[in-house]
Amino acid sequence: MTTNANDARTGGALRDIHVVEFGQYVPGPMLGMLLADQGAHVIKVERPEGDPARSQPAFATWNRGKRSVALDLKTDAGRDNARRLAANADVVIENFRPGVAARLGIGYDDLSANHPGLIYCSLPGYGEEHPSRNEPGWDPVISAQTGFYPETGASGDEPLFTPLPIASTFAALLGSVSVAMAVNARDQSGRGQRIEVPLHSAMFTAMGSRIIKFNDYEYVDQFEFPRAVMSHPYQCADGRWVYHHGMFERFARQTLTAAGRTEWIDEVVPLFGRPVDSETLEFWQQRFAEMFRERTAWQWEADINAQGGACTVCKTVDEWLVHEHAAAGKMVVEVDDAEHGTMKQPGVQVRLRGTPGAIQSRAPRLGEHTDAVLAALDAAPARPSPGAGNGDIMSALQGVRVLDLCIILAGPTCGRTLGEFGADVIKIDDPTRTLDPVGYIDVNRGKRSIMLNLKTGEGRAVFWKLVETADVIVENNRKSAVDRLGLGYEAVQKVKPDIVYASLNAFGYDGPWSERAGWEQLAQGTSGMQVRRGGRDGAPMLSPYAVNDYGTGLMGAYAVALALHERNRTGQGQSVDSGLALTAGLLQSPYFLDYAGYRRDDLEGVDVRGYSARSRLYQAADGWLYLHCPDDFAYRSMLSAMGWLGVDDDYAATAIAETIAENGIEHWAQRLRPCGVSVTANLTMEDYRHDPVVRSAGFIVTREHPVWGSVDHSGTTARLSATPPRLGIPAPWFGMHTAEILAEAGYSAAEIAALQASGAAVTPSP
Repeated sequence: MTTNANDARTGGALRDIHVVEFGQYVPGPMLGMLLADQGAHVIKVERPEGDPARSQPAFATWNRGKRSVALDLKTDAGRDNARRLAANADVVIENFRPGVAARLGIGYDDLSANHPGLIYCSLPGYGEEHPSRNEPGWDPVISAQTGFYPETGASGDEPLFTPLPIASTFAALLGSVSVAMAVNARDQSGRGQRIEVPLHSAMFTAMGSRIIKFNDYEYVDQFEFPRAVMSHPYQCADGRWVYHHGMFERFARQTLTAAGRTEWIDEVVPLFGRPVDSETLEFWQQRFAEMFRERTAWQWEADINAQGGACTVCKTVDEWLVHEHAAAGKMVVEVDDAEHGTMKQPGVQVRLRGTPGAIQSRAPRLGEHTDAVLAALDAAPARPSPGAGNGDIMSALQGVRVLDLCIILAGPTCGRTLGEFGADVIKIDDPTRTLDPVGYIDVNRGKRSIMLNLKTGEGRAVFWKLVETADVIVENNRKSAVDRLGLGYEAVQKVKPDIVYASLNAFGYDGPWSERAGWEQLAQGTSGMQVRRGGRDGAPMLSPYAVNDYGTGLMGAYAVALALHERNRTGQGQSVDSGLALTAGLLQSPYFLDYAGYRRDDLEGVDVRGYSARSRLYQAADGWLYLHCPDDFAYRSMLSAMGWLGVDDDYAATAIAETIAENGIEHWAQRLRPCGVSVTANLTMEDYRHDPVVRSAGFIVTREHPVWGSVDHSGTTARLSATPPRLGIPAPWFGMHTAEILAEAGYSAAEIAALQASGAAVTPSP
């Protein structure tokens, strides 16, 4: 697929939405891109010298599909034109430091006074509760503050830097969900609202289940064997690595059949579902390691997947950019960029099959559309605000019911997010599955659980009864799994034409791998993320957080909100989908590109500590810190303060490291912040688990669970002024609400008893 500047706009779900973006660097522009890809009309307002990120090749990705208007907001004329643009907008995006927009006269209070339907989304570095509220929110600084650089480096006790803008990306993902939810709320109420998604806050959504901590329950890992042996990287005969996965018995059978080791199956199967001693785990790890050295990585990938198992070569990003599935699944697309020519970029993140989005055009040149846009303002009156609607509403998805058929993390995160925005989410749990409370607690709060065996006729009959009152169905199986049960979109749509049916999986729903099984680890492995972290000459390494799972869950919620907005306008439902490998491309956006003449010198490997001497991890006398100089002036000021002004660039990192090692972190924070340098301690989860700022903001909460007692888990992070997200009830245990939900659906007490006796619907003891 190749797009160019003259492509016609699609009929995307946001075709009626006009956006003015005062964005720069990554978060604001990426949010604008996500909206533009779904049909929104996005005007990018830039300073006369342009967005500073124009120097980066990925600017072409973050700003595709937009029109550029250059305005000097330091002048009366520039500010007046900015306000005129906003008066014609449905959505305004900005990622200035707090207070800057207000000083320029384009803050929420100023713009909404005469425009009550305006949706205004801010993406600052820090939230109102944070002591660094007024400081710039640089990605690597926030990553250091939120545990993304753990001490797992080459020596095992040094922090491992990762150059991906995870904080900015998650702020943009949460921002897209929040904007789409606010659009739905406005569909009902006629009123806009203010949204704030700070980068620091967004990182707590990325952490997800890593926050889970049982305070008085002795957790026994029932998945010890598959976590240690089945979910593991293995080096192969050609020196390349694969990541192999499979948390259930059938995956062991499939892998060992592919390997010609069927005699091992009876030894392996009893190890699932119970704790296993370290000697046994080590024995099987070694046995599998020797087995994988018998074939090449590419052969293992083919052989195991042919049996239905889960395995992928740990590829470089270069390999994935030209891979047949990435191309066929439109995870990689080609755009005719104004500066770089034909350029590979990440594809459209979510697929709405009834109102498909598309890349509308290439990224604009600076000020390319200034004259035309301003002339159109002069020629046409301001766009009217939405109608009065129904007045105040409690939540964006008030009255929406969701059936959640999902497992693991990504799909349930979609359902959890819909619940946070007010939907009634019914979790349909499978009585044949083993419950892992760690992941379940995190992604199923706010839901009610019914346990149904959908492999029985009686269980499917209950499902169809629940469909009668459902608005949304979410599932994350392989492409045809629900179809084989007769519960796929085509079957549901026949009896419920306005249903919104969301499907999430590992490799997307287009291309030759759409039927393959997959997890977070495989998405990281196949897309280049593991090689980036471990280095091309080393063993592949996972990201510290399940960023593809949680990112895909957010994108699923975004797709559902878009489809609900379309249904609000037309009454039509549709199917929507996305996948972990699609999210992996967006998470790597600074590097997920290629064009003629591009020189790939990406930062990768366990020895990397930062971008350069002026932005990297350093060891102080009392621990590791991250130091970031935003510009040459700050860098020279820092060198002067250290007595190294004029030092050769090749020696700068060594010189700075020697100086920083002489004093503690707080000393350097006090000494260097006046120079315009950001300095922060490199923290771990335990450093901020009980931080009063984190706790008061509700990013980590402690609640009593009826089965597992006191548990730490994640909270909500986006802030919406009119329809704020809600935490919801603690995660249920499997089937906790079975009888309650059946009764609501009209089943009598006798019918409920019969369903439970048959095993089709179960209410187990906690």
